[in-house]
Amino acid sequence: MPAASRRSFTREGTLQRTASSTIVLAALAVLASALLSLLAYRSVRSALEAEFTQRLLNVSAAIASQLSAADIADVRLLGEEAPGYVSLQVLLEELRATTRVTSASVLDSARVALYDTRGSEFQREVSSFDTLAHAALSRALGGEEAVSAPLPGAQGPRRAAFSPVLDDGRRVAGVVAVETTVDYLEVLAALARTLTLATAIIALAIAVLAALFVRLTRSAARLERRLSRAENLAAMGRLTATLAHEIKNPLAIIRGSAQRLGRLEPEARRMADFVTEEADRLSNTVARYLQFARGGEEFAPGSVTERGDAIATLEATLQLLEGEFKARRVTLERLPGAPDAAPVTLDNESLKQVYLNLMLNALEALPEGGRITVGAAEHRGRFEVSVADNGPGIAPEVLQRLGAPFHTTKAKGSGLGLFLTYRLVRSAGGVLDIRGRPGEGTTCVVRLQRRKD
Repeated sequence: MPAASRRSFTREGTLQRTASSTIVLAALAVLASALLSLLAYRSVRSALEAEFTQRLLNVSAAIASQLSAADIADVRLLGEEAPGYVSLQVLLEELRATTRVTSASVLDSARVALYDTRGSEFQREVSSFDTLAHAALSRALGGEEAVSAPLPGAQGPRRAAFSPVLDDGRRVAGVVAVETTVDYLEVLAALARTLTLATAIIALAIAVLAALFVRLTRSAARLERRLSRAENLAAMGRLTATLAHEIKNPLAIIRGSAQRLGRLEPEARRMADFVTEEADRLSNTVARYLQFARGGEEFAPGSVTERGDAIATLEATLQLLEGEFKARRVTLERLPGAPDAAPVTLDNESLKQVYLNLMLNALEALPEGGRITVGAAEHRGRFEVSVADNGPGIAPEVLQRLGAPFHTTKAKGSGLGLFLTYRLVRSAGGVLDIRGRPGEGTTCVVRLQRRKD
């Protein structure tokens, strides 16, 4: 691989990693924003709960401080006839009238309601708090202030605060119970909506910024590829111009010598014809490389008016490579079912170059004793020629880059063979399909349209 290509590949990999890291960081930023919103919500909820609890305890403690154990004892014994009953009634009714409490009651040490602002039907019986808030009520009867867990209610969750009323001996004579609806839920709901909206806006902003950054990164990667391609083309242009000059003269001598050899016996003439044809093909190939290296995007085939025969050219190419197969000790296997002729829109010279590139790649990938299987068939107006080997196969990441200019896995490869092969096949409206997996060999299939005479 040329140095410029290696640098471009490295930079492109770095840019791709940067784009991936940006996406990960954006996701982490969104997650962090959501976590911060959740922490803020929980912090505010805890503060509101603490403030509400303390406020409720202050109310119950204030009432408890104004009640006497003697009044509670009188009401417990005499009920509504007790002198202290009026004191209980005045305190609790005034409390309900001046505050937002839902109900207030005074319980004796047996958990019986001596007075309840909800009505006389709730008095002189065990308070419902003994069931609904048993733990908190028990703590109050033990001499501690306590607040119940949220209780179900028609108007929303309720909570109750319990404060003990102590006699002169610091014994619990009764308990003041104050109940009210939780009043901070609307604030929490509004806060939740605000935080959710803020998190969504932040997430959207981060996503937009990340998308813009990734887009810029990918644009930079495309620019890197174009710059690298331009550098490679410039280098190849200089190299190819030199090679074209140096190769053409020896080719002319080889061709002239082959023409003179053609006057000898038939076998020598056949070999001389091969040499002449290959010298012409090599000369044309050098000219095409020169055209491409000078900046031409297209690596054009021969004249599209010239009819090529995919089968005849395949046979000629296999004959040409017969010595290579023997020298490398590679077995050639032919699949049955090939048609007698295959007129296509790619000229014979270009077809031979396609076949040579595919077969030489397969030969170079195989060790001694390997096998190459060649088949040809016609399907729905298309001719298919397949070249399959049982070599080491191709890794997925390499398979994705096949056909890219100057990309090669060979130590001394130019990286243009498959690129030019793809261009030749596509120029004729065909398809080159390459499949392979590590350890399972590689299969190349050339599909070309039947030429309409």
